Amino acid sequence: MAQSTTSSINILSLVNSTIDLPAMPEVLVKLNELMANPDTSAGDLAKIISADPAVSTNLLRIVNSAYYGLQVRVSSVSLAISVMGFKMTKKVALKAAVFSTFASHREKIQHFDPSSFWKHAAYAGVAARALAMKSKLFVDMHPEDAYLAGLLHDIGKIILMEKSTAEYLAMLRKSVQLGRPEAEGELEDYGYTHADVGSVLAIKWSLPEDLAIAIRYHHAPARDPFHRSLSSLIHLADQLAWRAQMPSTVGTPMPPLDHDVYGEIGLTREQVEELVPAIQDDFTASELPW
Repeated sequence: MAQSTTSSINILSLVNSTIDLPAMPEVLVKLNELMANPDTSAGDLAKIISADPAVSTNLLRIVNSAYYGLQVRVSSVSLAISVMGFKMTKKVALKAAVFSTFASHREKIQHFDPSSFWKHAAYAGVAARALAMKSKLFVDMHPEDAYLAGLLHDIGKIILMEKSTAEYLAMLRKSVQLGRPEAEGELEDYGYTHADVGSVLAIKWSLPEDLAIAIRYHHAPARDPFHRSLSSLIHLADQLAWRAQMPSTVGTPMPPLDHDVYGEIGLTREQVEELVPAIQDDFTASELPW
C-alpha cells in the first residue's frame, strides 16, 4: 500500500512538472462551493448554471428525456435541479464542462482526429453504463457515474495532444510504425501515460477518488489496489469502443484485453456480448457534441 501511495505521489509530481493541466471550469468551482453549504437551495444553483449555456442546455435536455418520464416539459433550470437533485445536477455540469473545455473543433492531424476521439469516449461511456446496469456488483452506482468514468477514461490523450502537440504526434507516428499501443510509446517518451495524466486531472478537478483511480488503471486493472471492479469496467468499455471501430487514435493498434475483467465486473463474456446491440443503439441515439 505504501508503495502504491509513493507511486501516486511520484506520478502527480511528474505530470504536474511537465504538463500544464487545465484549471477546473468556473461553473464547477462555484457549484462545489455552493454544494458544500447545507443551506444552498435549487435557486442558488440555478443562478450559477443559468449563466453557463452549455450546462443549462444539457440539464434541461436530460430532465425532459424519456429517462425521467415527466408529463409536462420543464423549461425552468431551478425546477430541473429540483427534479434531478443536486448530485445529478453536478454530473450534468461536469459532462458539459468537459466538452466545453476539451471538445475543440480542430481538424484531424495525422493520427489524431478529435471527432473520432469523442465518439470513442462517448461510446465507452454508454458501454460502461450498460455494463454497470447489468452487473449486480454495481447496484449502488448511479448509471451516470459509470457513464462519466467511460467518457473521461482517455481524457489524458487530448491533454497531451493539446499541450505537447509535436511530441505527441511523433509518439503516435512511431507507435503506428512499430504496431504498438500508444500507452507504451507514452511511457517511453514521457515517463507516464495518458491514463496517468487523466488521473491527475481528475484529482485537480476534485472528482471522486474511485474515478481518478479507475482512469489511471483502465489499461492495467489487475494493478489497481483500490477499485479494481471499476477500472475493469472501464477497461472493458474501452475495448468495446475499439471493437466497434471507434478508436481514440488513428492507426494505432487496439490495446490488449485483460481477460480477467469479466470476473471482476461480475459478468460472463456471453452476457457482455448480449449487451452489444443495445449499446450500439444507445450510442446511435445519443446526442453528441459535434
